[in-house]
Amino acid sequence: MYYAYEDFLKDLKLLKKQVEDKIGVPDALVCIARGGMTMSHMLGLAWNIRAVYSLNAISYSDTKVQSSLILENMPCIKQEHKNILILDEIVDSGESLSVVLQKLKDNFSHARFSSAVIFQKNNAKIKADFFIREPEEWVDFFWEIDMLEKSNGK
Repeated sequence: MYYAYEDFLKDLKLLKKQVEDKIGVPDALVCIARGGMTMSHMLGLAWNIRAVYSLNAISYSDTKVQSSLILENMPCIKQEHKNILILDEIVDSGESLSVVLQKLKDNFSHARFSSAVIFQKNNAKIKADFFIREPEEWVDFFWEIDMLEKSNGK
C-alpha cells in the first residue's frame, strides 16, 4: 500500500490533536530514525519544540525481513525535559518500541515517556499510546518511494 504525503499530513494533524488532548504539548521529542524523523520535524515545528532527539533502532533488512534489533545513538535527554513523546511511523511487531521505551526509561527515570505512531499493527506485542491507522498490508511510505523514483529517473 502506498501511503501518500496528503494522507500523512492529514493523519499527523489528527495524531497531534490526540496527543495535545491527552498529555498536552510535550517538552521534547525522540524520533526513532529513520521512520519517525519526518514526523518529529513537522511536529517540532508545529509545537515550537527545539528539543528533538533521535536514536536508531534498526530491525529490518533491505528485503523487508525483520532481523535482530540494533539500537544506536542513545540521546542524552536533559533533566528539564519531563514529558517526552517518542515518534515512529509504525509499530509492526512491537519489538523496536518495546526495547526503545525500556532503554529510555532505564536511562532517564526523571521523564515520562509516551509513544505515537501513524500505523499500529493489531498483533504487536506493545501498543503505542497514540496511533491513527491499523495496516492490513505492507506500507510503502511516500518518503521511501518518491525519492527512489526521482533518483532513478522515473
